[in-house]
Amino acid sequence: MAPPNNAPSHTKPSANRNVKHVVLGDLLFQTWYQSIYPEDLVSKDTDRLYVCRWCFRYSCDADAYAKHTRVCENRTTPPGTKVYDHGGYAVWEVDGEDYKLFAQNLSLFAKLFLDHKSVFFDVASFLYYLLTSTDPDDPENYYILGFFSKEKLSWDANNLACILIFPPYQHKQLGKLLMGVSYKLSDWEKDGGLIGGPEKPLSEMGRRSYSRFWEERIARYLLLHGSDPADTEDSSQQKPKPPKSSRKKHPQEVMTVQDIGLATGMLTEDVITALKGMGVVEPTTPTKKQMRAFSDDGHHAQHLKPAIQEVVRVMNKCIKLISAKPDLATYE
Repeated sequence: MAPPNNAPSHTKPSANRNVKHVVLGDLLFQTWYQSIYPEDLVSKDTDRLYVCRWCFRYSCDADAYAKHTRVCENRTTPPGTKVYDHGGYAVWEVDGEDYKLFAQNLSLFAKLFLDHKSVFFDVASFLYYLLTSTDPDDPENYYILGFFSKEKLSWDANNLACILIFPPYQHKQLGKLLMGVSYKLSDWEKDGGLIGGPEKPLSEMGRRSYSRFWEERIARYLLLHGSDPADTEDSSQQKPKPPKSSRKKHPQEVMTVQDIGLATGMLTEDVITALKGMGVVEPTTPTKKQMRAFSDDGHHAQHLKPAIQEVVRVMNKCIKLISAKPDLATYE
């Protein structure tokens, strides 16, 4: 069994946790928050809770836990339907109505690491998406690394309600993979698709994670949106500067935040948050002609900065990110 995995530096474990540690498969790690496990099964001062890594059933008794893992019906394959498969990772869609006990146990386990999760038992109206990793040499030996959930019907255009990568698997860019899946599942690029985003308000950790994800998503769009391949070369390869009088001014393009949102499947307010974080736009007061052109959507124009070197710098950073994680780009 692996040694205890302490909570990351940004998370201070709550003092009133009812479970101090969990055993998930062959991993032992610390919990962060209290969960509402039934007190007749899990006491208020439980030091170690054993959780099945395939179905999330739980027990305080090591023998009962070991006996269950030998016969768990999800040992060789997760419940639900596979909707994504690439590079050893897969995502499985699980309907909370069809797999009620599984969804409830997963929600109770997730609460040990989420401060604001509130849905535990009313799971029928939610879909759950499990992120799994498979050993290439043993296809039937898989691990659930995390998940996200979404409402089947959201009046607020939410494409994600809750997301968690389990502590032992964090800091591996897996959260971005699940975020990308949540947007792709919205089918925003198709007629009748959904332009959406995560349920708000976001936690501080969620805000930082989504800001990075949105910035990279928009940078990828700008990179592929009619860019000259020569513009995306490493800025370290300097070319001789032509005489000032002969320099060609780089063309500028005017687009609205709504244009970018439609192209990326993002809500307008999320686009604005990302663009401000990237520092590649300058809000301007539209001319009368532009006001007439944009009067239908009601959004002011956002001018791309004329300093093309700044845009290229951001694009080069995005190219490196995409190259390092090709599995993330698959679901963009």
